[in-house]
Amino acid sequence: MKRRVITAVIGLLVLVPLLGLIPSTWTWNPRLFETLTTTVSMIAVLTLLNHLIGYVTGKAIAFRAGRLIRYMELLISLPLFLPVLLLSFGLYLTWIRLGLADQFIGVLLVLLLPTLPYTIRMYTNAFQALGEQMMEQMVLIEPSRLKRFLFLTGPMMRSAIQSVTLLVTVIALSQYALVTLIGGGVVQMIALEAFPLYSGNSLVAAKEATIWLLVLPFLIYFVQLILLEGWVQVVRRLLDGRYDSARQ
Repeated sequence: MKRRVITAVIGLLVLVPLLGLIPSTWTWNPRLFETLTTTVSMIAVLTLLNHLIGYVTGKAIAFRAGRLIRYMELLISLPLFLPVLLLSFGLYLTWIRLGLADQFIGVLLVLLLPTLPYTIRMYTNAFQALGEQMMEQMVLIEPSRLKRFLFLTGPMMRSAIQSVTLLVTVIALSQYALVTLIGGGVVQMIALEAFPLYSGNSLVAAKEATIWLLVLPFLIYFVQLILLEGWVQVVRRLLDGRYDSARQ
């Protein structure tokens, strides 16, 4: 009974503030299409980079110990101890010299600061949960790294993959100051679209932009869930086919 009451209270605390975001009338803002395209593209590339870097780095430090590994972990976690905006000021000056300010790639690289430390930690924990012996057995079963990831490591780490994707999506959508500073208003994302609308008189358009902030994480999560489930099913069928062929 207490659990149900607590769940209901938490649900009300989350849902009630969202009721005010429902617009009374729906009008399509033409700028939203371009903004959504940029936002989804940014999230897709940022998520891919996080997975690639996080997977390799997490695997490299998961089963190693020593002073060098501790220094690496401290360096990786540095953006979590320092305000990201503080680091961004220095990066902004560097980006201006390199011509990356007000560019898509400049915003993409700076968004790695608040996302990559969490990604590396998640993959490190995922590899440690699998265990070093399990990883060694996978190498014996499938020497090819690509096939080993496709058939063994990837499906076994799909929970970590889902968590990383969702976390990167939410963090990227919530970064207003970083995108404004590095993007200079040229690289438009949903958060940059919503805030000026709230400051002005376009409350309906602001609510519509905010609805997309809520919808995108759920949409990306469920699309990813379908893709991962399909991946696992394909792997099972292929492995069952191999097993049947070997048995015959």
